Amino acid sequence: MGKKPITAVFVFFFSIFGIQSSYADYYPSGIQQNVSEQTLRDNGWTLFLEQTYGTAIGSSGSQLIPSGPYVILTGKAVGSSTLPVLAAAPTSQVFTETVRNTPQLINGTYWYYTQNNSIGFSPTNIITQNPADNTDESSPLRLSWHLLTNQGGWRLGATTWLNGSTDYLKQVWTWNGPAASAPAPVYVRQTSNLTFAQSLYASDTLSDPDGELRKTVDQIMNKYGSLIK
Repeated sequence: MGKKPITAVFVFFFSIFGIQSSYADYYPSGIQQNVSEQTLRDNGWTLFLEQTYGTAIGSSGSQLIPSGPYVILTGKAVGSSTLPVLAAAPTSQVFTETVRNTPQLINGTYWYYTQNNSIGFSPTNIITQNPADNTDESSPLRLSWHLLTNQGGWRLGATTWLNGSTDYLKQVWTWNGPAASAPAPVYVRQTSNLTFAQSLYASDTLSDPDGELRKTVDQIMNKYGSLIK
């Protein structure tokens, strides 16, 4: 058994004895589909920016960067409240510039942010920034926006050629603390440079740069969470 599954088992048993892994209301690992905007609002997220796909972002993308520590990039059709595809990750990591066609794995999703090219995410590390990602145009799990002065968007999942569209909206959400109606204290999962042992005694954050430990813990909690009192 690898180190990560063993660590996840430890996290599970430590949870039973009162040591909590860090959780947010809604901080999913990996790319999500067909999420209601209300789910985000009800779980501590605030809409930071919304503009049509046809609105140019600019070459640096600085207007997209929220002050909150966590960010979601997504979009939707005008008039809809359903977000076809989204992904969440720490803001500082999403907006760390990447080399063209070289995304970085963050929280179970491959992210890229290349000024004068594009920003977005992908389910794999295979992307083609041309300047936005046009790999597998039938994929519902990719989002890509131009970072240019004359074009604002390109794709929302499998919906492409949105460069001048006023029928679709780009959205940036930021985590703004637990929802006011949350019935119990809420904890946000974070990545850090702490070792597992250090995290138990100094903090409730675990080092999990690729999101795999978090995914394993989620699977355990989904299956056995009802047994934890």
